[in-house]
Amino acid sequence: MEALEASLAFTSEQKSRTLLRSDAGFGSDANVNWALNSGWQVLAKGKGGRRPYSYARRVAADDWQAIQGNRWIAPVSTAVEYVRPTQHFVLRWLNQSGEMKYSTVVCSIMTWTPSEIMAHYDDRGACETEIQVDKQGLKLERRRKKNLAAQEALVLLTDVAHNLLAWTARWMALPPPLNGFGPLRLIEDVFSMPGHLIFHDNQLVEVQLNKLHPYAEPVAIGLQHLLTHFDNP
Repeated sequence: MEALEASLAFTSEQKSRTLLRSDAGFGSDANVNWALNSGWQVLAKGKGGRRPYSYARRVAADDWQAIQGNRWIAPVSTAVEYVRPTQHFVLRWLNQSGEMKYSTVVCSIMTWTPSEIMAHYDDRGACETEIQVDKQGLKLERRRKKNLAAQEALVLLTDVAHNLLAWTARWMALPPPLNGFGPLRLIEDVFSMPGHLIFHDNQLVEVQLNKLHPYAEPVAIGLQHLLTHFDNP
């Protein structure tokens, strides 16, 4: 976070509009206090251990509010006090084995309702899905370097590839059915299409695709959109 602060150089106002959203790995009391003291907004799963169950035992039966996915949420009346005002909730849910599990959720945005807090917390699932796609489509887990610096460079290159993949799909304005493809299918079924690039005087003058490929025609249309987007370089 300190490296991120140095890189972004956010003003105090920008930091106050930026939410740090995290799972349990971030939510120790010291980390939450550090983030709040630094001016960020926080939405995090709180400290685990015995604390969540201890909080849950003090909640009256009528105070539990049902939310999506066999889960219930309730405010904590005697929660830990942080350096800035926060909303503190205890969450319970049934796992796949039918066991009741507990955790806590800390949020520094005081105007959000419990349902809004959990909706924003659950939004991190999209980030986790993107990471999983990078592991599958960009083979992040299968590529390993013995040198730490080399491995860090590989992860950064994967991040660049991830962004290029997201941007290129938009730039190409791919027609159906390709516009419904996720990153994995785009990598394996579309961008791996055999073809030839023909250059003249270091300028791309022609793209040849295998016309027998089932997606050759929509990709050709997408390439025209891509070139138009960049003013036909």
